[in-house]
Amino acid sequence: MGTQTATVGLLAGLATGALWALTFIAPLVSGPYSAFDLTVCRYVTFGVVSLMLVAPEGFAALRRLSKADYQILVLLGFTGNVGYYLALSLAVPLAGPPVVALVIGCLPVLMSVLGHRTSGLPLRRLMPALMVILFGLALVNGVALLQARADGGGHGPLWGLLLAVGALVLWSWYGMRNAAELAARPGLSPVTWTALTGIGTMIALLPLLVVGWLAHWSAVPAIGLAHGAWLRPVSAGLVLGVLSSWVATWTWSIAARALPVSVAGQLIVFETIFALIYSATYARQLPSWSEVAGALMLVAGVGMALRVFAAAPDRGPTA
Repeated sequence: MGTQTATVGLLAGLATGALWALTFIAPLVSGPYSAFDLTVCRYVTFGVVSLMLVAPEGFAALRRLSKADYQILVLLGFTGNVGYYLALSLAVPLAGPPVVALVIGCLPVLMSVLGHRTSGLPLRRLMPALMVILFGLALVNGVALLQARADGGGHGPLWGLLLAVGALVLWSWYGMRNAAELAARPGLSPVTWTALTGIGTMIALLPLLVVGWLAHWSAVPAIGLAHGAWLRPVSAGLVLGVLSSWVATWTWSIAARALPVSVAGQLIVFETIFALIYSATYARQLPSWSEVAGALMLVAGVGMALRVFAAAPDRGPTA
């Protein structure tokens, strides 16, 4: 199981990070519409693609679900997608991108700490890798935070910080529970599980549609759909819905099955690394020395964790 399984998990985690990082670029090209409009386009696409995949069998995958199954899928859809993304979108303008990035950057470490008991890997063996990742996150996000404060930013209200922490808690719960549900269904393919999660996400989106419209989060009433501007959020939403949601959920399911939660959680750092690459490419400028050094430390930390896992004795299926 060791080396081959670790390689599969690493490649799946790498692909997931590359796809998740697209969410950092999409808002830059979807203007003048709001983040709410982009969120709706993204998760409606995720749900529709998922329905199309279960339709050829007469929606048999849905008919086999119990009431409890539907409840957990909606919860996973909310915590891992709709609720997480909404909390993140609301936190950024309140607390500032550097503060939010610093909070969310703790996710790989938190996942490792929460998952070490179910993985069979002692936390002390993962601690060197976690410390390297923490230093890498500090270099990538800490310098940006200090710069924002020097420029007079990064002092958002407490609500922004609380929303960022809420997003962190939501996805941490999703990561742990999703891995547990996958482990409890060894005969279910990652493709089917991804489709079911997408349908659960679209159901979780429905109440948000009403709330967002009443709260005037959408820019559609003010801007309308004239002059073809609506193609921007729709196109970005289609890309995010297919790649950053559907394909990324599928590859993450593969990583979550191939690796323990304590190790798979550390692969989330690839999202930060690819976000740096995409942002630098979009801005047509090279990353700073601190970002490059931090990214290298993140990769080194993940490599250390994978070596610990690959060297561990076979423990059978991992949660």
